[in-house]
Amino acid sequence: MESGAQPAAPDYWQSASPIGTPVSAVVELSDLYHAPETYDVKITVLQVRRGAPAAHLLKKADLSGPTPPDGLELLLAQVRFEFAARGAPGDKTWEVSEKQFSAFSAQGKPYEHFSVGAPEPLLRGVLRSGESLVGWLGFVIPKEDRQPLLTFVPASIWLRLFP
Repeated sequence: MESGAQPAAPDYWQSASPIGTPVSAVVELSDLYHAPETYDVKITVLQVRRGAPAAHLLKKADLSGPTPPDGLELLLAQVRFEFAARGAPGDKTWEVSEKQFSAFSAQGKPYEHFSVGAPEPLLRGVLRSGESLVGWLGFVIPKEDRQPLLTFVPASIWLRLFP
């Protein structure tokens, strides 16, 4: 099971940002030789597909992966990730990876990572200040979960994966 941040309060999921709404956070980057620099990240879930529509999108992208176990279904989320320095020199980079994101139930239960693949482009890349990227993340969640959440673990950003 994936470990990581969990909601701070039982109703925390209610304040998670809806699909299409950007949410911002501040991250610090440093190395052994320089003081930390602060950067803004802004993350927006652009669209979500689950079940048959998600499977159709994978098939259309000519991707085949393992079938989710009984009681589970595929969920694909298209996400925009923006990265910007708050000051000078602002020359650090951020490597975006699907491993920085986890799916949770509305009750704060983390879902296991399950290799499902996702259509191109994947949410993966190296960003410099002022750059952004759009890509897909793939998860497997219980069919009965109507309010799954997405978290960006390094900054405890919470987003809804439901309308």
